[in-house]
Amino acid sequence: MSKKINAVLGLILVTAFLIHIIYEIFAYLTFYYNPVFTRAIADSAMSIAVLHILFSAFIVFISHDKGMGMRYFKLNIRTLLQRISAIAIVVLLFPHLKTFSLLKESYGTNMFLFASVMTAQILFYAAILFHISVSTTNAFITLGIVSSEKARKRLDVTVSTICILLFIAASFVIVRSQLIMLSPSFAGGTV
Repeated sequence: MSKKINAVLGLILVTAFLIHIIYEIFAYLTFYYNPVFTRAIADSAMSIAVLHILFSAFIVFISHDKGMGMRYFKLNIRTLLQRISAIAIVVLLFPHLKTFSLLKESYGTNMFLFASVMTAQILFYAAILFHISVSTTNAFITLGIVSSEKARKRLDVTVSTICILLFIAASFVIVRSQLIMLSPSFAGGTV
């Protein structure tokens, strides 16, 4: 039962994240920022993420799933990749939350910090989108929505393609826009 609850939480979190990243791409492209909407989506995603993490930890450390992913490495490579990408998300979350203030602080004065923060931002999106890519089909299988191998492969290709396209768009648009906003010629939305 905990796996099904976690699968539902995961799919809700995927939806919240996709809304968040698509809005962020739109906001950075248009230089339009709605702090209420951004905060509502981010807080919703964070709340769901906390529940998802707690259920995942319960499944791994307390439930019957303990250690099973390591016994059958070749059969459970997706599970291992899910866990590695989840850890990467948690590690990269703080720099993501503080990205703009860290960039503003380091721009022009500490290029190593600046480059590190930009890299962490890109890696954060990579970790989340990779996690979505390897986890979504598993959630559908857990919920009994996908049962055939053909449907699993089709869903994997579709989700992976969407994640790759979003990663490319987010990486380019967000990094480009942050560089523009940090430039001395940027003044409140005009370049």
